[in-house]
Amino acid sequence: MSDNITNVSNNNSPLGAGGFAEIIIPLALPKNYTWLVPGSLIDSVRVGCRVEVNLGKNKKYAGIVKRLHHEKPELFEPKEILNVLDVEPVVFEQQLQLWEWIASYYMCSEGEVMAAALPAHFKLSSETILVYNEEYGDDFSALDHDEYLVGEALLIKKELKLTEVQ
Repeated sequence: MSDNITNVSNNNSPLGAGGFAEIIIPLALPKNYTWLVPGSLIDSVRVGCRVEVNLGKNKKYAGIVKRLHHEKPELFEPKEILNVLDVEPVVFEQQLQLWEWIASYYMCSEGEVMAAALPAHFKLSSETILVYNEEYGDDFSALDHDEYLVGEALLIKKELKLTEVQ
């Protein structure tokens, strides 16, 4: 297994300006890609957390942060991470090392391993549909502004595609 899975950030020492993240996307890609960590998310992005990223023009995915670093890609201008989906990591570094080993041993991508390893509710793609939970009720006072808007829309429509929410 490789030792290249490192976290240059922790709760006490932020990534700092110009930070980048290598992210595993649940697709059969030949390699993992790098995204720019925007200043507003520097303190939130952590190894093992899910982040929302654009891949292509309109496809959004939940990827897992594999590595944080300061190495700007030479061949392309990286896109920004759109959102951090987890407060705490959902995958530990040992699991990421195992995924890397599995991908190497079985000659597949880490994204394919991720797609098989993560429970369905941790996956997010442009085809994701949000469904209104009747048990929650219609009191959205505890939600922030954006969550409130989504809650109200779900109350009316009962189902929303991720693209509609965005």
